[in-house]
Amino acid sequence: MLGFLAANTAIVLWRAPVVHAFPWLLLGNALTLVLIGLLARAPLTRFAAFIGGGYGIVLTLAYYTQLGVIALDTAHLNDALVQRWEAALFGGQVSVTWHERMPGLALSWVLHACYGSYYGIVVLTPFWLFFRAPRESYERGMFLVTLAFYVCYLTFALLPVAGPRYFYGNATGPIAAVLPARVVRGILESGSSYGTAFPSSHVAVAWCAVLALWRDARRLRLALAPVAVGLAAGTVYGQFHYAVDALAGAVLGVALFAVGDRLRTALGPAAPS
Repeated sequence: MLGFLAANTAIVLWRAPVVHAFPWLLLGNALTLVLIGLLARAPLTRFAAFIGGGYGIVLTLAYYTQLGVIALDTAHLNDALVQRWEAALFGGQVSVTWHERMPGLALSWVLHACYGSYYGIVVLTPFWLFFRAPRESYERGMFLVTLAFYVCYLTFALLPVAGPRYFYGNATGPIAAVLPARVVRGILESGSSYGTAFPSSHVAVAWCAVLALWRDARRLRLALAPVAVGLAAGTVYGQFHYAVDALAGAVLGVALFAVGDRLRTALGPAAPS
């Protein structure tokens, strides 16, 4: 978190000439720094252990909003670049054509439901690990999920991409009328931040959350793994993300899982001599 705060502060100062709310964004960073200091000095109660592992995830709501403020004020997007990547890799704009070529109501229902499951996965994972697994598993899992969030957030700040629904509109037709599609679209329209499409944090975070359960929750991981795969597909089928966004999110999630333990050990306290 300290590393993210340092990088985030540098980005806010860099964008300060065009971001009118930059003093408030810097104040938010300062308050996060105070919170980290207080948590480091708090008595190690069970409640403090829970908050100490999960506060970074709670703060994603604030920093996600911050990203939208910066992107709107800077008015610089990289969608044309990502659209070229999309065409080069997949031969066209898959987020626009997939649901048009396969307009199945059952397929739409399942993939939109998987996409909407993101919020449940992000909430379920920390609670399951905290109450059903050893504390080490909770701390390791929260490190991985938090890392996924903030690596995505730094990428959004440096390479803002709005996503296909801002350029092509929302998906239309019967596939957009099923209940999960309407629910997901309502959530995005009421709380989505501009410029936060590449890589898909939904995919990266959900995959890291499922991978965090891999050692300690065999049945749960087997139940959630296909949902996480469906979530990645749903981001594209529902025209919420470019296929490149979903692919990058999946690759990022697996890569962070591969290096997560080593990075956590490197950042942790030195072993007593």
